[in-house]
Amino acid sequence: MTFTTSTTYAELNAVLDQARRPSANPVPVTDAQLLGLQHRWTTALSARLDEAIEFAEPRQEVEAVANAWRTLASDLDTLRRVLDANETSSEALANAMRPELRMLAITAGLSGLDAPSEESVRVGHSLRRAIRSGNGKLPQELAHAS
Repeated sequence: MTFTTSTTYAELNAVLDQARRPSANPVPVTDAQLLGLQHRWTTALSARLDEAIEFAEPRQEVEAVANAWRTLASDLDTLRRVLDANETSSEALANAMRPELRMLAITAGLSGLDAPSEESVRVGHSLRRAIRSGNGKLPQELAHAS
């Protein structure tokens, strides 16, 4: 049996409050807290993507997804900053981000529900890189997929 350490909503808010007030000696964020924050991000992103796709014009799904992600990252900038700062140092967080990457690829129409998960994650990762760059251009491998 596997037990997980969960965090409270108040604890996650405290992590974000601390991140808003940088300190010379910040308290490290635990994997459990990062997973809770990732869950918060993914829940909000899922709602934004649902709304974006509902109102997207045909063949504009990629742009709708990109706009939804960027707007949410701006609205929840501290949350996004904490996740970004820990993505490469926390294996637990990196693994928890895989469903988000797959969701991005599928919602943008760049991957199908029946596509292998690894492929969808790879495409979603490329899409997220393109979204973050803000240059409006899809990488070569994504341009052919859409």
